[in-house]
Amino acid sequence: MDRIDNLQIRNRIFHKYNGHCAYCGCEILRTSFNIDHIKPLRRGDRENKGENLIINYNPSCISCNSSKGTLSIESWRKELLLKIIRQNRDSAQYRLIKRFGLITETGQDVIFYYEKHEANG
Repeated sequence: MDRIDNLQIRNRIFHKYNGHCAYCGCEILRTSFNIDHIKPLRRGDRENKGENLIINYNPSCISCNSSKGTLSIESWRKELLLKIIRQNRDSAQYRLIKRFGLITETGQDVIFYYEKHEANG
C-alpha cells in the first residue's frame, strides 16, 4: 500500500464519526488522531479475531486509544466503570472534590459515542 492509499484510508477513518473520537466523542484533529482496532489483533500472547481491515478501525483520541489498549470493547467498558470504584477507594483527593460537588457520579452504563451516533442515524 503506498502513501496515497494510507492517506485515503486515514481520511476515511477520520470522517467515520465526523471528526470525533468514536469512544468519548471529543473532536479529534486530522493530524493527530489514533486509529484503534475495534477488535484487537492480539491480547497478550493470545490471538484475537481482529484484523487489519477498515471495518475494524475506529478514529480515536489519544487518551481513549491509550486507555483501551488491547482490550475488547466490552472489557474496556467494564474497566472504565472499575476506575470509579478504584478512585473512591484509593484517592482522597477524588473523594474530596466529589464531596464538594465538583464531580458527580451518575451510575450510568458507559455508552460510547459511536453507539449513540449509530442509534441516531
